[in-house]
Amino acid sequence: MSRIDENLHRILKDHGLTEYEIKTYLKLVFDGPATPFEISESVQIPYARVYGTLEGLEKRRWIRARPGRPVVYEANPPRSVAELELEQKQSEMVAFTNLMKQDLQAIYERREVVKNISLWVIHGGDKIADKIGEIVSTAKTRAYLQFAILIPKDVEDLRAPLKAARERGVSVKILSFVNPRFVDQKSLSLLSDEAEVGVIQEPNEESPKPYNVCAVDGRDTVLTYLWNLETPNEPGSRIAFRLSDEEFAGVMDRYFEYYWLKARRI
Repeated sequence: MSRIDENLHRILKDHGLTEYEIKTYLKLVFDGPATPFEISESVQIPYARVYGTLEGLEKRRWIRARPGRPVVYEANPPRSVAELELEQKQSEMVAFTNLMKQDLQAIYERREVVKNISLWVIHGGDKIADKIGEIVSTAKTRAYLQFAILIPKDVEDLRAPLKAARERGVSVKILSFVNPRFVDQKSLSLLSDEAEVGVIQEPNEESPKPYNVCAVDGRDTVLTYLWNLETPNEPGSRIAFRLSDEEFAGVMDRYFEYYWLKARRI
């Protein structure tokens, strides 16, 4: 068998044809129309199997029968066979895509998933700052920080790890919902030396989002909340939760990127 014949044989086999179907179709393409007996003799297919082979090819519309006695079979043009198979595969792919994206996706989104995730609870401003600095120091591609609460002490704790991350080539972005009661503007300006900073002005002092988010590489997240909204400037009035979960971190990333597009750069 020549190299061309071997290549044809492999492609047709990968496409789902049986050994006998391959031999039969190539026989009819190379030599022209033939009777079942001639096909059996030429390509050494048992005569008892040749009719089943021809029936399979005819059903796939690769060959057609000429009425008569005896019946003569001929190959349909390879170009039309290829177009027919392509159309069928495209229809199958559309059906598969609809099944996956609509039916199964809807089931996937409705399911209740019980996950075991790592969660740490951190008390106190200093310990929270240390934990944020720690996970920023592990960042390889990106570190997103969202501030609705920012005091000068935060900047002192953050500048070194943020600078080190940028020097490693990490994309460091800071987003702040600016509220005079919760965000120190001078401190925010200082952070612009170490990262890209964007701000969204809160419409009024009564619309705070009193929590911070630090998300790293779509895997680790630290959420920091105030114990008491009346004392935002006291580092000890905070509590934080660190979660190591890619799905949750991915949600935080998407929220950050949504607001980042709306933010004004400083």
